[in-house]
Amino acid sequence: MKYLGLIVFIIVGHSFFGQDSDLLRQRKHFDKELKQWTKTFPNFNLSDFKSEDTLHFENNFQQDFGHRKVFLDTYKPVLTYSPDSSEFIDIYSYQLNLEKKGNYYYANPEIDQAILLCAPKRKYWDRIFFGTNSQWIDEVTWISSTKFILVGIIKSEDDKKMPLILLGDTGKQILIKYLNGNKNTFQSDEGYSSGKLKRMKIKGL
Repeated sequence: MKYLGLIVFIIVGHSFFGQDSDLLRQRKHFDKELKQWTKTFPNFNLSDFKSEDTLHFENNFQQDFGHRKVFLDTYKPVLTYSPDSSEFIDIYSYQLNLEKKGNYYYANPEIDQAILLCAPKRKYWDRIFFGTNSQWIDEVTWISSTKFILVGIIKSEDDKKMPLILLGDTGKQILIKYLNGNKNTFQSDEGYSSGKLKRMKIKGL
């Protein structure tokens, strides 16, 4: 039995080590397109993150492709497209709920947040993650045609905003959740403001 236990320990340990290494291999993205987000966390160090869980895409908020053109007319400037532009991730529409009046868009903010993935060729447009007032996504970037990074915050017991990282895979339909073990790494009071939102004239945020 002790040998069986050792084998299980090695397999599990290797699995988590592999996941942690997957994150470290993405360091260049945190030093470039995600740099403004990482700067909101004093003492941010990618090596402090450990894989916590594997989440499956939620797939319980399917969108109607018949409304796609109207949707794109409003939200296209703030969508994040894959490198080949065949798919996009939307972290804003559900939460902002924009309405156009004249030359401006007016936000009718929701507390919660739906993260949507749209892949027209696969006829897929559904929710992959759900954010709340204690856990939400600040930014997203693609790292390949099938993989992406979601970054945000998760509140601690003392209400500090700790960093949250999700590595996504559209093929496997999973998100690997990473949390930071350094309790001194929490988001500054200013928080994070995405440059993508500056592409639109939005009032009410």
